[in-house]
Amino acid sequence: MANTPSQLQSEKQLRQERDRFLAFAFCRADLLLELTTGREIVFASGACRSVFGLSAEDLTGRDFLELVIEQDHPVIIETLAGMTGGIRPEPINITCRDTEDAKRVLSVTGYFVEDLQRHYFLSCKIPTTTRASSPADEREAGGAIMHDTASFSQVIEGSLETAGEHKLTLLDLGNYAAVLDQLDSSSQEELHETINSYLRASSDNANSAAAFGEGRFGLVHRPELDIEHLSLEISAQVKSADPSGLGIEIEKASIVLAEAGVAGGNPAQAFDYMVRQFARGGEDGIKLNDLQNGLPEVLNRIQKTATQVRSVIADESFKMAFQPIVDLTSREIHHYELLARIDGEIGSPAKFIESAEDLSLIRGFDMAVCRKAISWLRKQGDMAAQRSVAVNLSAQSIGDVAFVGHLKEQLVALEDNRQNLLFEITESSRMENPEAANKAMQDLRMAGHLVCLDDFGVGEASLQYLRQFQVDILKIDGSYVRECLSDTTSAHILKAIAELCSDLEIDTVAEMVEDQETCKFLINCGITFGQGYYFGRPSQEIHVFEESEKQRPVARRRGATESWG
Repeated sequence: MANTPSQLQSEKQLRQERDRFLAFAFCRADLLLELTTGREIVFASGACRSVFGLSAEDLTGRDFLELVIEQDHPVIIETLAGMTGGIRPEPINITCRDTEDAKRVLSVTGYFVEDLQRHYFLSCKIPTTTRASSPADEREAGGAIMHDTASFSQVIEGSLETAGEHKLTLLDLGNYAAVLDQLDSSSQEELHETINSYLRASSDNANSAAAFGEGRFGLVHRPELDIEHLSLEISAQVKSADPSGLGIEIEKASIVLAEAGVAGGNPAQAFDYMVRQFARGGEDGIKLNDLQNGLPEVLNRIQKTATQVRSVIADESFKMAFQPIVDLTSREIHHYELLARIDGEIGSPAKFIESAEDLSLIRGFDMAVCRKAISWLRKQGDMAAQRSVAVNLSAQSIGDVAFVGHLKEQLVALEDNRQNLLFEITESSRMENPEAANKAMQDLRMAGHLVCLDDFGVGEASLQYLRQFQVDILKIDGSYVRECLSDTTSAHILKAIAELCSDLEIDTVAEMVEDQETCKFLINCGITFGQGYYFGRPSQEIHVFEESEKQRPVARRRGATESWG
């Protein structure tokens, strides 16, 4: 039966619409695809060979999923399903494969047209290949990766600002680490990618999921998402990958962001703290059961902690304690580490520092400690030349340009005694901007301050930091020192670190030295300095250690042409 004139006119208009779509789409796309509801490609144009190694004609008739890595299949399925509601999603990143099985990332968006045979029209862009310097940059460059803790907090903040009904769900996969132990590295990576794909596909715009490590994940999603079904899917994937059949138990908590107000406080900051505490894990972390059953109470408790931290910073209501760092051979005190002591409900100094970092308030605390240290050194008068102290700077602080600028202004007050203030860079939080951090360290060194890299051997990035940063001293984490006499692995690691630092002209400090036998072993390894109860406990009165205090700090400066002392 022939089409009527009105039908022919309608089809002509639809073809014109498609032509118009193609014309506009190519202004911003490298590749255009048209799919049926069964995901069959019925039209392709653009960089087909570059992406898939096939011509447009060869692509026609293929299932689009065949061209995408298996881990990203859930992302495609969920994205296409979301389009049928008339929604044009934000661009998502998927990984495709060509005929040689080479992988290529595509940034994909599009829309579903009911009147054009119920087809999907996808606009695909090949992202830039510029190497990213951070997770955020990598996502911007087109990397198909999950959010980390910092960037996920920004996702939550954006969702709070839109005042929508989106939910935040946190998931803890019990036994996940034990399951991974049963798998080889390739199977571990494949399982990671599969779980990540399910979470990305279920998250808002397929770009609001995070992996925190140790089987902990988070996602921001639409309220209609069936979290129970998602959990069952993830459990099934883990079970199929696990040869031992151990399986996992998923603990989860979902929160409607719009209903999570904090009385008199900052919801974004509270959620940031909550996510960081959950990501950190451990016995002191946020419990998902508490979130599920008493969110307002948890949020207000977080806000109370923030108020306490701010009060300590504003009032500088912390005391200073000094612990000696001693030359292992001569037993002369090289300098003292300045340790903050905090009174009140917030707990131990370590817990206070952890809370300040998770609340993004650590910069203020670091600056307050520096101000006190500078003031203390200036009050020493003629004794200042024999008394040197080291203060701790967090990774957040040393990588912040504004913080470093303010610190430089404060340091002017030391005049010719800059060598008496040393800086220990701690790695309790990840270095977000290593380039800025290294510049700050070198500026401090050029001004006359020794710089020490703290807790070496604990953080994942220790060796990377040693390669990236020029420092004067490296402090070895006490866990190696404490076990060096009983554990051959720790002993070998200590010797290797000492030899490496000697080659790099970096002095070393061993923490947790508690007896003479350990001290002898460290000397034989070539470790320069020691710190621990064997040499003295932290004290608010520095004169406790004055009997052995004989010299000003003299340390080799990596990358410098001269020493000073």
